[in-house]
Amino acid sequence: MSGVDRNNVATSLSVSALTKTVETGGQALTILKGVNLEIKAGDAIAIVGASGSGKSTLLGLMAGLDLPTSGDVSLLGESLVNLNEDQRAAVRARGVSFVFQNFHLLPGLTALENVMLPLEIRSVKAARQEAKKLLAEVGLAQREHHYPSQLSGGEQQRVAIARAFAGAPEILFADEPTGNLDRKTGQQIEDLLFTLNRDSGTTLVLVTHDPKLAARCHRQVYMNDGELFEMTQEEKIL
Repeated sequence: MSGVDRNNVATSLSVSALTKTVETGGQALTILKGVNLEIKAGDAIAIVGASGSGKSTLLGLMAGLDLPTSGDVSLLGESLVNLNEDQRAAVRARGVSFVFQNFHLLPGLTALENVMLPLEIRSVKAARQEAKKLLAEVGLAQREHHYPSQLSGGEQQRVAIARAFAGAPEILFADEPTGNLDRKTGQQIEDLLFTLNRDSGTTLVLVTHDPKLAARCHRQVYMNDGELFEMTQEEKIL
C-alpha cells in the first residue's frame, strides 16, 4: 500500500472507547481501558505488548468473538455491540478470517478438505479447484491429501493460511501466527501473509510478540496495562 493516501482509504475496522471488565476472584478486573483504534482497508497493523496487556482480548472484541463492557466496535461498516452471537457470526462470514498459532485444522480432514470447507459453506461451485489453487499458492500442491498429523507445523500453518484466504476475506486476524514455529519456518509464513495481504488487498491485523514481524506492518500499536498507544516514528521497532 505504499504511495497510497491513507486518508482517502475506507475504514475496515474501528473501535471507540472500548472497555472490558471481568469478574475474577470476586473482584472486578479491567482488561481494556477506553481503547480507540481505526484501521484502513488493506492496511497491515501489528498489536504488540507484554503478556497480559490485553492484546488477545482486544482482537477477540474487534472480531466480534466477545462483547465489550462498554464502547463500540464497527467491523466492515457494521456496529457489533447490539448484535447477538448469530448476527455477529453473520458479519464475520461476510468477510473475516482467522489464523492462530495452534493452526486449528480439523484433524479428520485432509489439507485439501480443510481448505475446501469455507468454500463449501459459501456454496462455491468450484470449491475443489479453488482449494487446489490456494494450496499450490502456499507451496503444498503435493500435500493436499495428507492429514494434519502427517504435516509439519509449518505445513499446517500454510494450510491454515490457505483456508483463511479461501473465504476471500476483507480482513484477516492473526494471533501469534508464527508463535509455534522455528525462525526459518516462521519467516516463510510471514512472507506468505504479507504477499497475500499485498496481492489480495486484505486488511491484516496481527497480534505478535515478534518485533521483526511487527516491523513489517504499516503500523505498530502497543498495549500496556489495558491501554493502546500508537507508536511514534522514534518508538517504532527497527
